[in-house]
Amino acid sequence: MKGKTLLSLAIVATMLLAAIPFATVKAVPPVTVSVIFDETGTNTLTKASGSDFNVSIMIADVPLPGIDFYSIKIHWDPAIVTLKHNDTTLDVLSGGFTPGFAGPSYAGTHLDTGTLDDVSGYNTISKNSGSGKLFKMVMHDIKDTSSPFLIVSPNVDTYLMSGVTQINIDVTVNGTATFTPPPATPPHAIITWPVDGSSFTVGDTINLDGHLSTDGVDSVPPSEICPITIWDWTINNGTVFHLYGALQSFVCTAPGSVQITLTVTAPDPTPGDSSYVNMSTTGPITIYQVPAAAGPSIDVYTARGGLGLLGDFPYPYGWSDAYGPQEEVCVFAKVTYNGAPVEYKPVEFVIMDNNGDERDSRTAFTNASGIATVCFRIPWQGSDAENYFGNWSIYGTVDISQVQVSDTVMFKFGYILFIETITVTPFSLSKGDTLTIDVTIGSIAFADYNAFLQISAHDNCNVPIGQAFATITVPASGYAAVGNTIVIPDWAYVGAGVIYVDLLTSKFGLPYCPEKTAAFLIVYP
Repeated sequence: MKGKTLLSLAIVATMLLAAIPFATVKAVPPVTVSVIFDETGTNTLTKASGSDFNVSIMIADVPLPGIDFYSIKIHWDPAIVTLKHNDTTLDVLSGGFTPGFAGPSYAGTHLDTGTLDDVSGYNTISKNSGSGKLFKMVMHDIKDTSSPFLIVSPNVDTYLMSGVTQINIDVTVNGTATFTPPPATPPHAIITWPVDGSSFTVGDTINLDGHLSTDGVDSVPPSEICPITIWDWTINNGTVFHLYGALQSFVCTAPGSVQITLTVTAPDPTPGDSSYVNMSTTGPITIYQVPAAAGPSIDVYTARGGLGLLGDFPYPYGWSDAYGPQEEVCVFAKVTYNGAPVEYKPVEFVIMDNNGDERDSRTAFTNASGIATVCFRIPWQGSDAENYFGNWSIYGTVDISQVQVSDTVMFKFGYILFIETITVTPFSLSKGDTLTIDVTIGSIAFADYNAFLQISAHDNCNVPIGQAFATITVPASGYAAVGNTIVIPDWAYVGAGVIYVDLLTSKFGLPYCPEKTAAFLIVYP
């Protein structure tokens, strides 16, 4: 009986064990700290020397219940790269994995040796598990490299904490980068003066200006500048002759066209780069020599140029420089007979807008210098004002000894400087990331203008979260591009944001044109 009982108990125990499922044993993945370059999304980077770039320190596979503290020691080669501003406050930024902390702190900084001791952060809200960005470094390359080098690496004494329990970092991924010298670039011949298509009077001195031509750059050794040594002007006015030097001049001797070509030569100081080209040519440009005026003549111009066939200003024939909204335009007419001024002659001025409609008509008498003057202010008709942007004309007519002569001067009316484009990259980014704003500024003027650029970023709740500034020179009738960055702070509201760009005469100055905006998006990692 006793044996039967023991057998029964054994059977029951076997059945109970069979009913209990075996638990699956799952290995905890190793915690990884990695160096990631934001441009590539990997731990390797190759770009041109002299560049700015972002290095993010990422963490992955943090198990539950997560961590509330980290401490990482990192280093780099200070002979090759530096923090962009050499300022940890500006260049080492929180990555958002510990959102309860405003930014990383440091036990010690040794920027001369490229070391940050115990970069640490903690989360006062809750523990974090999974993967994310611990912090980011904004860096700058100061030296070319021919092969990859170790740029940043977490140190062996890196650790994480979860309450009072230390979690080991099983894997660290270093970052390597290569900074290549820029490709060889030849010199660039630039004729600043005279302007193609301009006219001069026979007997005038024509000044040649090529001083803005740029030097060449070879790549062996890296980034060596090759200065221009020869400016060779080829002048063809029926007879070909040469002038040498960045600044030169010659005299118009007869009516007709003149072709001008500039060739600059910049030899390699240290020969050895077979890809380098040491010569550049621009032109030919064509200018015109016209006979001096004989008999009755009138020349109409404004206070911003257009005097004579070309005058003292680098403007095309028959043009003055541009005018902006509500500006006063003073227009002059110089009346002569065989080159001598004619006094007390009535001159009729007619102002035509961009649509060919007459906007004003005035009469003024010439003074002892043969000059008649009238002034008017350009209309600014409320919301329709910009409809009149374009080319305006001013006609001047006078009678001298029963011979009627006339002349016209034109000018552009519009915003002297204007914001052409705004590009934000990346469009979508997280707190702690850097937003790059590239702005292109255009000009309708025939002269260079200085401007102050002010960029403001607002988050989804219309809170200003950052600003950037730049002082720029916009070239005549051209464009200038300027880039700047704004770091998204940890306290910014997630959602759609707006970039506001203002173009001013100076800081706290007047706007050149209306404000322009661009959108971006702040996302939660």
